[in-house]
Amino acid sequence: MHVNKTSRRSRATGAVAVTAAATLALAACGGGDNGGAGNGEAAEGVEGGGTVSAYNCEPQFLVPANSTEVCGSWVLGSLFTGLTQTDFDTYEPTAGVAESWDTEDNVTWTFTLGEDWTFHDGEEITAQTFVDTYNWAVDPDNAQQSANFFDNFLGYQEVVDGDAEEMEGVRAVDDYTLEIELTEPFSPLPDMLTYTAFYPMPSVAYDDIEAFEQAPVGNGRYMMDGEWEHDQQISVNRYEDWAGENPGLPERIEWMIYADVDTAYLDVQAGNLDILDAAPPNRRTTVEADFGDNAQDFDTSAFTYLGFPLYQEEFQDADVRHALSMAIDRQLIIDNIFDGAQTPAENIIPPDLIAGNENTCEFCQYDPEAAAELYEEAGGPDELTVYFNSGAGHEDWVEAVANQWRDNLGIEDITFESLEFAQYLGLHDEQEITGPYRLGWTLSYPSAQYAMEPIYSTGASSNYADYSSEEFDDLISQANAETDPDTAAELYTDAEAILLEDMPVIPMWFTNYQVVHSDRIDGESLFMDQATFTRLEQVVVTEE
Repeated sequence: MHVNKTSRRSRATGAVAVTAAATLALAACGGGDNGGAGNGEAAEGVEGGGTVSAYNCEPQFLVPANSTEVCGSWVLGSLFTGLTQTDFDTYEPTAGVAESWDTEDNVTWTFTLGEDWTFHDGEEITAQTFVDTYNWAVDPDNAQQSANFFDNFLGYQEVVDGDAEEMEGVRAVDDYTLEIELTEPFSPLPDMLTYTAFYPMPSVAYDDIEAFEQAPVGNGRYMMDGEWEHDQQISVNRYEDWAGENPGLPERIEWMIYADVDTAYLDVQAGNLDILDAAPPNRRTTVEADFGDNAQDFDTSAFTYLGFPLYQEEFQDADVRHALSMAIDRQLIIDNIFDGAQTPAENIIPPDLIAGNENTCEFCQYDPEAAAELYEEAGGPDELTVYFNSGAGHEDWVEAVANQWRDNLGIEDITFESLEFAQYLGLHDEQEITGPYRLGWTLSYPSAQYAMEPIYSTGASSNYADYSSEEFDDLISQANAETDPDTAAELYTDAEAILLEDMPVIPMWFTNYQVVHSDRIDGESLFMDQATFTRLEQVVVTEE
């Protein structure tokens, strides 16, 4: 998932799709044991696991390498299992189809596959399955939105340029040994392989990809029951021959597709729907009265920030950026506009992602007097244009920030530019942004590398600030090349410290999600992962 266009709570509009460049983070808290998919110790469930129904919006696509938005990716996560999965207790990669993996240099990786994996139609999964899938995903003729996730695979560029039919860096050594060779060291590869784009596809997919999309044949905990009923529902049943260690708990999952999230909220309240994974903002003040113990809060790492166009001279002095940040009372905005449903950001790496991360943002502390003095000394601009994408509920909080800048820094002339998201990113691409701008980030896979490198490394596609730091780039490269995970983590946090000092963006907040559920669901079994997906496969149904 990628540059965050809207909050997940407004996804019922069907407009949650983001760019095919990247996504920020969700570090979740909740009940149960979340290792792998998690089989939480909770209330006794119904015999067989029962059926759970959940709100969803209409997916854009249901082909793994073409899904870049939450609606489709949530469903695909139940239908498919990649080479690796995420252990949500540690946010480390754990066995999927690959039982183990090894590398000596973070360039050439060897994956040993389990021998019992099959697709739902019985087709065996071998190393060649992944070779075929990955090459199909990057073939320009197939126009898959997530093809660029393979850009560090050896031979990717040759395939894209039409100079080769297959990537040199993906090889089947034998039936159950897969070798992946990269163009440079990349320690988070096992994390990245948990992402939707890397799910394997069966041979039937290549015969008619459009037909396949209507009833995907996967290798995950659940298999399709019938076809995708557009704008109505998608139903899956537990795959009893799934080869992993933690099978799904519910026997059946029904994603009910709603055009209006308020209708879904009322249906949960009435017992007609089991789970709504994000209560709408207009209901925040009544959730407790409406649901009581049937509401669960999850602090996430879905990151909102205000960036600076550093190609504009007036924002090149870091003290100007520091002052603008220190003049914002984040908690006041969160309380007044979001009813407390955000957590002020003092980090760029989601705090729960790397244990022991002690970096905090000195210049994120509200100090209007110091901010005013610093702004004057640095010669900050006396007029600003603030940019944000329209139609996603950003108007009120952006205006509140502007009012605080007027009051605390004396900037009287503040105007706003609000555009549809495609036009908005177009201005960024052409470097036509002239003032602070709103964007967000959500992790496609749980890695400190992904929280930083795609946004802040020199020349990165999502580095809309045009930030460049040789020291930062060097630390990221060192961390990517480091074979010891603890040392890599230290290097990533050192890189974050540079960002918090240089402040190419103002960290604003990490989003809080409120999941509401019916009486049929044990709330202690609910858990939300780093990509803001409620893990339905571990939900305990207590009554039918």
